[in-house]
Amino acid sequence: MRLRTMIVDDEELAVERLKIMLSEFDEIEIVHMTQNPWEAYQYAKERRLELAFLDISMPELDGLRLASLLGEIDPDIRIVFATGYEEYAVRAFELSALDYVMKPVTAGRMSLVLDKIRRRDRKANDGSFRPGPSPSNVRTLSEGMLTEQEMRVMLLVFEGLSNKEIAARLNIAAETVKWHMKNVYRKLDVSNRVQLLRRAEQLHITF
Repeated sequence: MRLRTMIVDDEELAVERLKIMLSEFDEIEIVHMTQNPWEAYQYAKERRLELAFLDISMPELDGLRLASLLGEIDPDIRIVFATGYEEYAVRAFELSALDYVMKPVTAGRMSLVLDKIRRRDRKANDGSFRPGPSPSNVRTLSEGMLTEQEMRVMLLVFEGLSNKEIAARLNIAAETVKWHMKNVYRKLDVSNRVQLLRRAEQLHITF
């Protein structure tokens, strides 16, 4: 069954780019595209949605607030934030977003989003799905468990970047990346990237 999908971004070019990319996936049925978040909200009130791709920085109604409103309409709507702002990641996790992807979104990164949906659907269908952790588990990240820079590094790890690539993206030294990763491992009680990904799933940190 195809997922009834909505795209919301105040930039027309961003909407078109995402539409073209999503059209390559058989699971996706794009039912609505808009640059107006209030129009998106009204659409969701009147029609069934299963997946929404939201920009965050939008006038009048930002994507985080829109996600919260969509959750009030139907908590089963999957939310994916597609944005150029890493600093909103923790707040997105607190809203139980399915994923948080950085612009420009690549086809490879989008494939990971669809893979996550497939995994969760399989768990739900075979009865092994377990709800995410309590909000307190997620809040620990925003209350100082990880620094903002550690969060940025971890998000880039989730995108599959090497330490060298992370250093180039953040304009810091590779040794600094290693230091941040050491702190992330210690704070989340893991010892390698595989364990970090598993721990992220337990904490409902999407990647």
